[in-house]
Amino acid sequence: MRNGTMRAAAIDGFGGPEQLHIQELPIPIPGSGQVRLRVAAAAVNPADLGMVEGRYHWREPVRFPLVPGWDVAGTVDLIGEGVTKFQVGEQVIAPTVHVATQAGSYAEYVVLPERYLALAPEGIEMTVAAALPLAGLSAFQAVEKLALNPGQTLLINGPLGSVGSFALQLAALRGVKVLAVAYARDAELAHTLGASIVLDRARDIAAQARQATGNGVDAALDVVGAAAATSAFAAVREGGRYVTIIPEWWISGGPYTPQRGITPQTSFINPNAEQLAGLVRLLSTGKLKIRLAEVLRLEQASSALKLLAAGGVHGRIVLVP
Repeated sequence: MRNGTMRAAAIDGFGGPEQLHIQELPIPIPGSGQVRLRVAAAAVNPADLGMVEGRYHWREPVRFPLVPGWDVAGTVDLIGEGVTKFQVGEQVIAPTVHVATQAGSYAEYVVLPERYLALAPEGIEMTVAAALPLAGLSAFQAVEKLALNPGQTLLINGPLGSVGSFALQLAALRGVKVLAVAYARDAELAHTLGASIVLDRARDIAAQARQATGNGVDAALDVVGAAAATSAFAAVREGGRYVTIIPEWWISGGPYTPQRGITPQTSFINPNAEQLAGLVRLLSTGKLKIRLAEVLRLEQASSALKLLAAGGVHGRIVLVP
């Protein structure tokens, strides 16, 4: 702590990842019901890239300098009035819910509402734990919304990405038969995460799904958007279920309005400490797996976003202060 300031990777205006640079910013002070964390690790997410580029939608006007970062693992450093569940020195994880708070984790400290936090998983490195909150909760809530029973079929069109890999594992743990859309070279990896069938991304997805199931899958989860979302929707049987976590692909009058007896739904992440604690238990017991691709220094935040934007990364990218 340097005279009340901290290091943070921040932007002063929208643009490419190169806009991110290290700044000295005031250390935030927790208010009532809030907790300050000394950041141990911050996972890098596609949402972070979107906010830097200005494609993100906040609930309030953006305040610059803006610190990105939706995921954090850290140590409770200071608690505000009325905080009862956590104590200074405890290790925790949380989604920052940047859309509402504009509190980013690409920094040495971050202040968040107590209700967002869950204790960090025991025996798991904080760099790994940091990759759980946003993607894990997004996947859990989307799978919950699909409400599938054991034995039913679910197509996931991005099963090796941050959200898709969790959704694949969570659905498989429920006994759902998952059809994972992946390139042939990644088939083995998809199977290790719980996929029952791997569909070749390079071929007609809907046709492969119908061939594998007879009349199409019971449900599809879109975590990609664009043409991949269209293919996923086409793979669902008549009267089936469809959920997307890519809200811009919900277009009035477009392909995601009700048709063939399918009513598309969107799933947005909601901070839920109880659900996050449940995911922590699954991670601690080895029932959930997280793969790390790169662990970079905070000063490399711009490079981390460029790496993410380039695609083809198998595993999560994490920043450490």
